[in-house]
Amino acid sequence: MVDVVSTRVKKLVLGVGNPILTDDGVGIFVARELKKLNLPGVEIEELPASGLELLDMVVGYDKVIIVDAIRTKGGAPGDFYTLTEDDFIRSVHGASPHGINIPTALAMGRRIVPEKMPSELIFVAVEVEDIENVSDKMTPKVAKAVPRIVEFVAERLKSR
Repeated sequence: MVDVVSTRVKKLVLGVGNPILTDDGVGIFVARELKKLNLPGVEIEELPASGLELLDMVVGYDKVIIVDAIRTKGGAPGDFYTLTEDDFIRSVHGASPHGINIPTALAMGRRIVPEKMPSELIFVAVEVEDIENVSDKMTPKVAKAVPRIVEFVAERLKSR
């Protein structure tokens, strides 16, 4: 009997954010729209937290796309950027398990279980306008960008 090695790439989209803090939930809202597409071979999850919970979710996948909110100087609400782990090197720091950010959690995973970490990890960072006010609706400019972001992520999932 011949052992057959699966060449199927395990893919995950992880929408991160708080869906009741206006634009902070953009990652969650993108994930929900992607679920409606029923993309074959892609798992889509929501994470209304960060830190070690994120590490548990990405272990075992080959390709992971994380969608989350970002606020930069000069950025326009609804703009989005593709980032890699290298873009966050200065954000990795020691912390208690209760205060670990996404880059630190991923760096820990790369040290603790490198063989189980994704070989490809992409961040889609969406420029936000309001992350302070409680609302289950995004601001108009960010909400208008969601279809473009969904299309962008779906295209990235087609490769490898």
